Amino acid sequence: MALLRLRVLIERYKWREKEKTLMSQEAYDIIIVGAGAAGCVVASYLAEHTDASIALIEAGDTDRDPFIHIPAGFAKILAHDRHVWKYETVPQHGTKRAYRSGKVLGGGSSINAMAYVRGQIRDYAAWQDAVGDTGKWSYQDLLPVFMAQEDNDTFHDEYHGINGGLAVQLPKGINELNQYCLKAFQEYGIPFNPDYNGKSQIGVSPVQSTVGNQRRCSAVDAYLRPHLASGRVTLLTGKTVVRILVENKRAVGVELMDKGLRITAGEVVLSAGSVHSPKILMHSGIGPAEQLRQHGIAVIVDSPEVGENLHDHAIVPVRAYVKGDLGYQAAAQGLGTVKAGLRYFVTKDGPASGNGIETVSHWNPSDFAAEPTIQCYHVPIIAADGISPTGDRSGITFELVVLQPKSRGWVRLADSDPTSMPLINPNFMGEEEDLRAAVESVRAVRKVMAQESLAPVIAEEIEPGPPIQSDAEIGEWVKRVVTTMFHPVGTCRMGQDARAVVDARLRVRGVDGLRVIDASIMPNITSGNTNAPTQALARHGTGMLVEDLKRA
Repeated sequence: MALLRLRVLIERYKWREKEKTLMSQEAYDIIIVGAGAAGCVVASYLAEHTDASIALIEAGDTDRDPFIHIPAGFAKILAHDRHVWKYETVPQHGTKRAYRSGKVLGGGSSINAMAYVRGQIRDYAAWQDAVGDTGKWSYQDLLPVFMAQEDNDTFHDEYHGINGGLAVQLPKGINELNQYCLKAFQEYGIPFNPDYNGKSQIGVSPVQSTVGNQRRCSAVDAYLRPHLASGRVTLLTGKTVVRILVENKRAVGVELMDKGLRITAGEVVLSAGSVHSPKILMHSGIGPAEQLRQHGIAVIVDSPEVGENLHDHAIVPVRAYVKGDLGYQAAAQGLGTVKAGLRYFVTKDGPASGNGIETVSHWNPSDFAAEPTIQCYHVPIIAADGISPTGDRSGITFELVVLQPKSRGWVRLADSDPTSMPLINPNFMGEEEDLRAAVESVRAVRKVMAQESLAPVIAEEIEPGPPIQSDAEIGEWVKRVVTTMFHPVGTCRMGQDARAVVDARLRVRGVDGLRVIDASIMPNITSGNTNAPTQALARHGTGMLVEDLKRA
């Protein structure tokens, strides 16, 4: 043990000395702010397609935490608020909600539930409408990118690739409770769909996840790690960027929180996510002029929609106890966790080898033939906080999500201090249309629980609970419990109009040499988990950056 501790101390010393050396190089060709899913893609693509010197700056730590790499480990990470920005919203329907985001190498791709969902064709048609004839952002444009990134363990057809770095797999086994869910949704009326990332999203399906060889495949694993090992990408962790340095309307570098340290570059790419990218822009003097002046920040570019257009997938959890020991309630806590962990380390299978979320449904409760408006994961545990198992009784949580929310919120500065938490208003269920869709989805899931394959094992509904029956009662309950699915997008909206923050090539309007490449550029959210679309848009957008660099 003493020898192990000595080795750890030596390695830490080596890393600190190396970091000091790296920080002494104060100029790079390209700086990427944020080493999350998007930033890892940007850095790796630049390393492969240019000879530029590249600095990738991350506020969090490296991804050496072993729980990151164990597929089921994300629940423990999130339950203890590790590797996250510990932010919260302004009150939503009277109550503040936790609003965490990844603060670690790999960002959300290192701590999320690993679900791989591309969305619907109409999502990208809306992106194309946003840019018009100034760019190419349709599904047809993005499909080759998804396929190039993907290493799918099951599908190899006109929708899926097998030669990319991002491992995507189907569950190696589906537990009995989720098997009942698969059948019950079919009995309710929607079809079984083996591939919701293929021809159609409609149906009940096994979950596709970014797992390979029973290990999480983050964006670091998929793309970046070889370029860190080779030295093509310089990684600076534990470094928080507070503002972009702008001279004569051109980005020339960044300023760090560390004693005002500055690093210069020919190009700067913001990949800090939908909270931090607009926050950094505003502290740099790029944003709504009136708001900036209120905080005493000199206005460089009056960009009125920086921080606006925030939208997210909000979860509404319907929970029920089930009979017996079905699901993963026992395996997710206490001695069950120890057993699952030992089994994983010995055999690389069992509950810890997957994300524990093995089936999902996408459908429109009003029209089963129409494009889905609702996503529902069938999570075989009861967790009051949505993460940590609550109590010993087995149960099922149907995580309902309105796929194309109309509600829009914002991210704004609290003050002029770059270290302050921003004001975050996702405006959950702010539009009646979203609330109606959520209420309808609750009613739909109650019908599913009454089907032949599921009804015999349902012991009792916990939430909303039998007393809550009318639309008004369900709506009030929805507003009390709704919370984030950790999919914020839209705060640096892409578009051809003058108010859009970035253009179709993801260049920040009004400042040369500065781009935003992350989920914040989405004009509208995709219909499902946003990690896969974020990685695809990052590769697509970086391809444009490389083209522009070669023209220069």
